[in-house]
Amino acid sequence: MDVKGVRVISFDVTGTLVSEKFVDYFWLELIPRLFAERHAVDLEEAKRVVFSKYDEIGKNDIRWYIPGYWFELFDLKVSLREALEKIRGEVEVYDDAKEALERLSAKYDLVISSNLSREFIDVALDALGFRGFKAVFSCVSDLGLTTKTPDFYSFVASKLGVPSSAILHVGDDSERDYDGPIRAGLRALLVIRRGTTDLPHVRGLRGLLELLNLVP
Repeated sequence: MDVKGVRVISFDVTGTLVSEKFVDYFWLELIPRLFAERHAVDLEEAKRVVFSKYDEIGKNDIRWYIPGYWFELFDLKVSLREALEKIRGEVEVYDDAKEALERLSAKYDLVISSNLSREFIDVALDALGFRGFKAVFSCVSDLGLTTKTPDFYSFVASKLGVPSSAILHVGDDSERDYDGPIRAGLRALLVIRRGTTDLPHVRGLRGLLELLNLVP
């Protein structure tokens, strides 16, 4: 892959820097538990009600992605801040993430381009412990989009004030992290930790360092 002229590296969050475990725990375990406590029902019934409401709203509705919406809908009587504290211990940072970011930041501007809401991004980045990102972008919080579209990536390039072709986006999803940025004129590369793909990719973030000749 030709990386000449790349000035900015954009990173997805879950599946790239950290696992999806903490987000899954929030939606599938924590909210039902809080619902059960608030409304005095058992956990099985709480999950039935909560998951039914998730399905009713659906992933094409921006409300599905906004934690605060669900806390209000379910009348949980717990602050979102308190709830987010409960998932910090669930964040699994990939072993190669921090070292790779430290090395990359010596040569490139690094940014986050995620489809998580900012609340989740903040939790993940706190656990990651890397403070060198030039900017953080969320398609949900910044543009009210349910997924990372080409328009989102054009927004990222515009905000950074660089040509789209000067940005390399790195993520794990073939549609959101490859097709979307490519259609917006960015360069893109998938990080594969399991399985295979025919799209341009590297094996883990060490593979990215090798591609960019930054392995010690």
